Amino acid sequence: MIRPLALAALTAAATLTATALIAAGPAHAAIPGDELVWSDSIGLTSATSRINSVSCPSGKQLIGARAYTRGAPRDTLITALIPTATAAVALAREDEDGTEREWTVTVEAVCALPVPGHQIVVQHSETNSTNKQVRATCPTGKKLLTAGWNTQGEGQVWVNQVAFAFDVTSVAVTGMEDPDGYAGNWRLSTYAVCADPLPGQTVRTATSVTDQSDKMFDVRCESHQRWLSAGWSFIGAGGVTPAGQVSPNLWAQGTSWFQLNAWEDDDGFMHDWYAVGRAVCVDRA
Repeated sequence: MIRPLALAALTAAATLTATALIAAGPAHAAIPGDELVWSDSIGLTSATSRINSVSCPSGKQLIGARAYTRGAPRDTLITALIPTATAAVALAREDEDGTEREWTVTVEAVCALPVPGHQIVVQHSETNSTNKQVRATCPTGKKLLTAGWNTQGEGQVWVNQVAFAFDVTSVAVTGMEDPDGYAGNWRLSTYAVCADPLPGQTVRTATSVTDQSDKMFDVRCESHQRWLSAGWSFIGAGGVTPAGQVSPNLWAQGTSWFQLNAWEDDDGFMHDWYAVGRAVCVDRA
């Protein structure tokens, strides 16, 4: 079992070198030298927490990051996705009920030759035991490439929302305790990877049906674009929010689109709800 990790330790872990599978971009890309890099496989296990990381090839910067679990989608959540200039690290945990199933975590990075104005902004909340939202805003004149977070909630604080501003200048992350609460104090940190504007940089959204079931739907950029960051919101009908009861996962990913899977936990959510999926998109050519 991995004990609670300090922010500094997680960030340091992002410098680990991962063996990469690389899909190169076109020769005349608007984001020069773009490529998708996967973390090493760490195999399936029944451990209560997992950590994994990925690094960009030498001479390239991180412009996109995402993480997801496989094996126990109703019982696992990404509690931290921390980007650095050239790497990303993710921490995943089982929820409070846990699971006997084996599972793993994968981290992906979109890397490119240096883009002008590359900068990481981080904002922290107060440390307490209440639900909270933290927004990280890019400096004036810069736009958001990708986002990250750290809840420090030991599997009992769920990321209910990752919302990109429609002008692509900021990201707001909402952390919410599970239904029976979390006795410990926790701090939410939100990360924004920013740079000078890139061609076609925009936010695309898609919305699921409203019902009491799991949600699976596509979030698509234009066909000539690459998606850099995934976001979501889980919204309950009648003002009842499925806090700590719905976990996001990414699936069937393409260069310009991904499938957002939103899984209810083992107890389910006894109200209608819907999901909003979001993607930060930029032109590739």
